[in-house]
Amino acid sequence: MHTIENNSPVYLQIAEKLATRIFGGKLEPGAQLSSVREIALSERVNPNTVQKALAELERDGLILSRSTNGKFVTEDVELIMRKREEYAERLTKAYEKKMQDVGAEITIPKIMWLTDEQLEVLTEPEKKKERRKWFF
Repeated sequence: MHTIENNSPVYLQIAEKLATRIFGGKLEPGAQLSSVREIALSERVNPNTVQKALAELERDGLILSRSTNGKFVTEDVELIMRKREEYAERLTKAYEKKMQDVGAEITIPKIMWLTDEQLEVLTEPEKKKERRKWFF
C-alpha cells in the first residue's frame, strides 16, 4: 500500500532537495547553483516556483546572490553544520512520530554531526584539552 504523504508545497520540496544536497556535500560551500531556468526544467516546474524555493534558502542563509553572477552556496560552514543538525533533528522527530503512529515504540538517540576539526580533537591524544570546549 502506497500513500502520498508529502503535503508540503512544491517550492518547499525543491528547497529541501537543494538543502539536502548542501548538507550532504553535493553542493559544496561557495559552489554556484544552476540557473533558475535549468532547475525549473530539471524539476519540471514553473521558474517562479524555483525562485520561491531559492528565496527560502536565501532567507535561511544557505545560499546568497552575487549580483548578476547567480546564486551560490554560503561559505559559512558553521551555519551549514547547524542547519544540517536542525534538519536531522526534524527528520528524526518525524520518524519517531510515524513509528509511534503505527504502534512501534522507538527512541532514536540524537545524532551529532561533527566537523573535521571536532573529529581531530576526538581522535588525537595531544588535543585532549580541546575536547572540553566541544563537549563540556
